[in-house]
Amino acid sequence: MHRLPVDSSDLVSIGYDPRERVLEIEFKENRIYQYLEVEPDIYERFTRTDSYGEYFYAHINKHYRYRRVNGTSGKAASHTLAFVTGNTHKFHDLQVVLEPFGIEIEQLDLPVDEIQSHDAEKIAIHKAKQAYKLAKRPVVVQDTFWNILALRGFPGAFMRYMVEWLKAEDFLGLMAGKTDRTVVRTHTVVYYDGKHSKVFSKDFMGVIADEARGQGIAIDQIVITAGQTRTNAEIRESDGISSIAPEDSAWAEFAKWYNLQRRLGKV
Repeated sequence: MHRLPVDSSDLVSIGYDPRERVLEIEFKENRIYQYLEVEPDIYERFTRTDSYGEYFYAHINKHYRYRRVNGTSGKAASHTLAFVTGNTHKFHDLQVVLEPFGIEIEQLDLPVDEIQSHDAEKIAIHKAKQAYKLAKRPVVVQDTFWNILALRGFPGAFMRYMVEWLKAEDFLGLMAGKTDRTVVRTHTVVYYDGKHSKVFSKDFMGVIADEARGQGIAIDQIVITAGQTRTNAEIRESDGISSIAPEDSAWAEFAKWYNLQRRLGKV
């Protein structure tokens, strides 16, 4: 990609591919990053800014998915940890917990074959192995298992399909007459390098609200996570963040472990 040199203490050059909507930035020390799905007007304003560094941190950093590329070939750096997911919110959550450790990740949206099971860990491990085959490099995946106690564990691992079929009102209909409105969300993270897997899992309690509130997927419109007064959808809609702070999730434990493995030269 052709880049234009810029006068900045941090940045060396910037370039943009309008067809792919990829913004490429070369930083000092030959560090090159590509930011994905960047709007053309963002790049245009970037080229006219008085301070490239300030504009980058205000309008680009943490606003877009990114990947590091090799300075010589321009290809994605194979050593960068791959997070296989099509969910941008999940990707941003992982970025938040990895950033203090200086760990870089790349989001890969791959057609992973997910099995259905009543075992949350089994599902996540299978998903990680499938992702590894497609990515051909060490990967991390995340899976969420929902357990509504009054419905004897429904929908479990089937939430992905349930939200395509059922609206928030349908879930509320299933809860009619139920006094126990407890729901348990199991957040599971798996790292797999082709030989070994490492699992991190954490449960979060919540309740099914009496009415749907907020926009988004059906289950988020009716679930209030413990410690919150708003539904997951309301929090995401108004604050732009998850109802569970990334640093309180299984991501945090993964980040600490991965950073240690990196320092020991094991990843």
